[in-house]
Amino acid sequence: MSSVRSVVAAVWVGLYHDIAWTTPVAGLAVRTVAPLASVMTASIIYWLGSTVSGSFDPYRLAYVLVGATLYAHVAAYAWVPTVAIAEGKNLAVFPHIYIAPRSSSVYLAGRTLAAFLVSTTTSVIALASSFFVLGYLFGTSIPLRVSPESCAMLAAALVTNVPASLGLGYVLGAYSLYASKFEWALPSYVAGLLMVFSGALFPPSTLPWPLSSASAALPFTQFIDAARQALIYGSASAFLVSLSYSTAGGAVFLAVGLLLYRASERRARRDGVIDRRLA
Repeated sequence: MSSVRSVVAAVWVGLYHDIAWTTPVAGLAVRTVAPLASVMTASIIYWLGSTVSGSFDPYRLAYVLVGATLYAHVAAYAWVPTVAIAEGKNLAVFPHIYIAPRSSSVYLAGRTLAAFLVSTTTSVIALASSFFVLGYLFGTSIPLRVSPESCAMLAAALVTNVPASLGLGYVLGAYSLYASKFEWALPSYVAGLLMVFSGALFPPSTLPWPLSSASAALPFTQFIDAARQALIYGSASAFLVSLSYSTAGGAVFLAVGLLLYRASERRARRDGVIDRRLA
């Protein structure tokens, strides 16, 4: 129960950090700009290219729309452990958490969950806004399925992806404990790789082997595919298959990430590097 209370407290801290610096409505509105811009940019690029080549397909537009939204969603909260450690070290806040007898992984989990809640809200707003704006702009009907069933399926997919994103965050956080430079840039590098290998904008099968197989095995790829099954294609069986793979992969990511982070944390405690400021 103490761990649950610690996570809840960290979630509250994360929510205050993310949106309480202004009114909640204004904070969410500001944080919606980035995913909305990402979705609009990817969709317009597809529309321009497909229009020139004469191969525009509303289903492909929906594919890009959902993928770009969910890629931005993952990117908004998977990097939180790295950012939390970097900010905490620079502001001399993290050492106070770090010297506690318990692992700081609980604090980072709460911060990540808080960012997940905020990102889920802003991503849904961005997806809905893009749906109406792009439909009007391109003069087409984007084939998205919006029903209680599809919304429940999407919610299940979003929750299922949390362990994988948290595991990735722990891996990056393990590096951040020791890093004194390039700490802020690391999430950008990983985000670029994730955009290519998660199937966000194009199917993993278009990549050369063995990259295509590795991409298809990622829990992030399976999560985005499950969301597409919920919102575009409507195949319950394919959704359950993708959801199962995403769950299994997420469990592996979380276990590996937590082991790496706690091993790095133990060594960082021994070496006394937590007070090292970033260059």
